[in-house]
Amino acid sequence: LGASDDVMMVLMSVLSSSYKMIIMMKRLLLSLFITLTWFLVDAASSNGSPSSSRAFYRPHDYDIVNEEVLYEGWRKVIRRTVQSPKLTKHIDFDVIDQTHSTGGAVIIFAWNSTSKSATIIREYMPGCHRILGGLAAGLVEEKHATEEDAARYELEEECHLAGGTWYRLIDDGVSVPMDKYVQTEIVPYLVVDPHHVPNPRPIDDEEDIEIVTDVSAEEIMQMVKKGDMNLVGGWGALLALVKLRELGEIQ
Repeated sequence: LGASDDVMMVLMSVLSSSYKMIIMMKRLLLSLFITLTWFLVDAASSNGSPSSSRAFYRPHDYDIVNEEVLYEGWRKVIRRTVQSPKLTKHIDFDVIDQTHSTGGAVIIFAWNSTSKSATIIREYMPGCHRILGGLAAGLVEEKHATEEDAARYELEEECHLAGGTWYRLIDDGVSVPMDKYVQTEIVPYLVVDPHHVPNPRPIDDEEDIEIVTDVSAEEIMQMVKKGDMNLVGGWGALLALVKLRELGEIQ
């Protein structure tokens, strides 16, 4: 009887080991499957096709059948009529665009690697009727050769800074829509160690900007969490903090 018990214990041990081995093999195969999937997605996104140059581009069957400008000032309100593939009727949307924009917009996070701090701005924001913190930003206009050229202009005008080492914070060829109902798309930048410009280009007449220096990464995070930045400024700041961690500038 004792021998039978020993045999059963050995069999149970073998079965348990086999079960654990099956579980380990399943986990390994799942891990390999996930890795292969990410590899194929990455390969597909870098194959040079027109649609792959824009992040998360998804083909669709929505057709613009008409556009009418309802108002045009510093901003443009466009009544866009769209045919939905799922509905038999047309749908009207009011879309906002920047009247003077020919190539989207840019936003810039300026960082000093010696003081480990950022230079930001504070200004009156008429939409929310509040004074909030933010980043240097502006439109890409005809006078600008590239998006980065526009970013350098805006940094000098609004923060009185120039030069430094520049990093585009999203993929090349990609710009991000500002909002569901906004046509303008934006590109964020990080600049490390720009220098002060004693006689900068003038800001626009309607702008009243306060330059704020020596702002730590922790203070930036608190501003984002407490609503002391608008959505676009907070988004650009968070992308910049991620890049600064990659560069070893912050923990």
